[in-house]
Amino acid sequence: MPFESGLITFAAFTCMALAMKKHGSSLAWKALPSQRVLRILGWVLLALAATTAVARLGAPLGVTTWVGQMCVAVSLLVLLLSWWPRLAAILAGGAFVVAVFLALL
Repeated sequence: MPFESGLITFAAFTCMALAMKKHGSSLAWKALPSQRVLRILGWVLLALAATTAVARLGAPLGVTTWVGQMCVAVSLLVLLLSWWPRLAAILAGGAFVVAVFLALL
């Protein structure tokens, strides 16, 4: 099972969460892009994750795998945002880098 789509999905939902004032302001990072950019980036990453899953496994199994990985990614993100929001943001960046590395293999 390809894990790239799950890692990209985690990064996508983190971008969408950081686009909200509640979560974005909790980090107090001045280097964050605007809320609009984060929202668009989140949707683009979700589309990329779906495309990756479908390209690797075919349409029926790819969509099913992608939905399952979305559920896991969101659950992990919710738990991380409630206790360690900075760690969630750092892990999202790392997850995207690892996903790109795995896709190139």
